[in-house]
Amino acid sequence: MPIFIALLLLATPLYANTQSQEIPVEAQLLQMNIAVESLQRRVRKLESAMRKQEEMIEEQQDTLKDLQYGVTENQIAKKIFQEGRFHDNLQNGNIGPDMVWIPPGRFEMGSVLGQETELPVHRVSVKQFAMGRYEVTFAEYDQFANAVGRTKPSDEGWGRGNRPVINISWYDAIAYTQWLSEQTGQNYRLPTEKEWEYAARAGSITEYWWDSDKIGVKQALCDGCGSSWDNEKTAPVGSFAPNPFDLYDTVGNVGEWTCSEYENKYEGKEELCLLNNKEAERIAIRSGNVFDLPTSVRSASRFWWMPAGHFDSIGLRVVRE
Repeated sequence: MPIFIALLLLATPLYANTQSQEIPVEAQLLQMNIAVESLQRRVRKLESAMRKQEEMIEEQQDTLKDLQYGVTENQIAKKIFQEGRFHDNLQNGNIGPDMVWIPPGRFEMGSVLGQETELPVHRVSVKQFAMGRYEVTFAEYDQFANAVGRTKPSDEGWGRGNRPVINISWYDAIAYTQWLSEQTGQNYRLPTEKEWEYAARAGSITEYWWDSDKIGVKQALCDGCGSSWDNEKTAPVGSFAPNPFDLYDTVGNVGEWTCSEYENKYEGKEELCLLNNKEAERIAIRSGNVFDLPTSVRSASRFWWMPAGHFDSIGLRVVRE
């Protein structure tokens, strides 16, 4: 109906103009029929082009999802997911953190629903890397502290063992990754902001990895997540379901140091990794924590702190190249 009305409106000026010139009615009708048929052909052509464009967009979106995030569909990614879990042996006879290979891909980094610091939303590419399935625990960090004679951080009375390590500075986190590298002969480090968000999203384009913009209930730990630890203390790692990349606790629990220098808006440093840079004033932190509201534990949420600072809500997760 809208197309028919548009055709009549377009045809009316032509009819009025020809009428003023006293053209015979038959000629006027013929001209109108020719004009209408011409417009109809143009409309059909435009509609066909629009359908093809929509089909092409849908096909590209499906291909993009399959190639970049297709843990369940893409066979290469599926193999990495199923066979990619591992740990490296340490020279002292113990084992390193549980790791999982993250498949390469591209994604839209940032969010228009959060703070200005999450802008601009931009597409970035990520190479394959391995990431810790869990946040580094007190048991893992205490092993390092004992080995090198480093002071152990406080657990605030919440418990050590399988709880995520807290009260560590960025320099402490860097030292731990360097020790892991020495012990295993592999290259361990903290993740860049780009790597962290890619892994945390695990193919999702929503605010949380479970394909929703809502926090839900008992799916994570924050102030308002509905868990028994909310706004009180950290939870043992792995207390909630993992994301599709088999990573636990990427939403809340503790904030995680990255190796990226923080910028108020994305200008490229989110893709770079600092290595114990004494001149860095602000380091990016991801994940949000037990004391944060749901809006601050989204995949795109980002914060910063001074590299020498430490809190009862900041820990780390490691990456292996």
